[in-house]
Amino acid sequence: MDKLRAIEYFLRTAESGSFGNAARLLDVSAPAVTQLVAALERSLGTILLHRSPRGVALTADGERYYQVARAAAGELQDIEKLLGPRGAKPRGTLTVGMRSGVAQSIVLPRIGRFLSRYPDVELVLKPAETLAEIEAQDVDVAVMTGWPPARDFAVRALALTKHVVCASPGYWRRMGEPVEPEGLLEHECLVMRSSGGTLLDRWTFERNGDRRTIDVRGRLLSHHSTWIQAAACAGAGVIRVGDFSVQRDLAAGTLKRVLLDWEALEPPMHFAVYRPGQRQSRLVRVFVDFLVEVFSATEDGGRIDLPAGRITKPEWFGRAQGRQSAYAARRKSAAR
Repeated sequence: MDKLRAIEYFLRTAESGSFGNAARLLDVSAPAVTQLVAALERSLGTILLHRSPRGVALTADGERYYQVARAAAGELQDIEKLLGPRGAKPRGTLTVGMRSGVAQSIVLPRIGRFLSRYPDVELVLKPAETLAEIEAQDVDVAVMTGWPPARDFAVRALALTKHVVCASPGYWRRMGEPVEPEGLLEHECLVMRSSGGTLLDRWTFERNGDRRTIDVRGRLLSHHSTWIQAAACAGAGVIRVGDFSVQRDLAAGTLKRVLLDWEALEPPMHFAVYRPGQRQSRLVRVFVDFLVEVFSATEDGGRIDLPAGRITKPEWFGRAQGRQSAYAARRKSAAR
């Protein structure tokens, strides 16, 4: 048995969900994949994949073997690149996950610069709105907005953002503009979901030491910032989003800011994440360096150099399930 090939066939099968899909990716026959993976299982003395008419799923042993085999395969690829001609440009395929707002507003308008710089690199772009989606997909590096996870990923902080509260001019004419944060209680607010999965319906503001916290009312919920923004532009309600994503709509007059003399607290940050095993990947390094360059060149120049572990995260991050306001209510009740 060609064990390296068997491992490759196993990895492709696990990632694609079936022997047939793996065969198409590898340009071989499905029986060839099935037989070699079965031979690998026999040599290990365990079952790696559950078979069913719907496809395959990793067993507990298969999950452990997959994690080790995937990391080893990545290290082999990196060594091959390092042993290539000295000074050779990066080459290969890099799969990048991005939140839609970051992709459209910041990265994609400048992506031609990266492609010109590295003509032998192929980029595969995938939507990735949450950390769970990154874990579920075969993503080499992802660009996220929110707060970085405490473990499981290597993190590079890219930039801080500022929150802005806005809606369409037509909405404000119809419903009236709030002059205090409490005025938002009379409005339909469109609620974002954080990269960690929390519904951000608890908005906190501060002005000259005066802090106000509002649990907004919202019936339109999404982790797709571009969808929420499009709904706001169409007059559906009020949004609180990072300023980077609405610069064009504010400039064009499609959206209008309110509460300008109040600072909206808990602004998220932009960060790049990748698995620790990718630290030595030359492709990941050059793309992350490109991201640092891109975020440094944004209008606000929001780049930060703090290690991700020193970034202050909101108290609820990583703890709140569902609505942020419900988590706060439970905490208040437990403190009594």
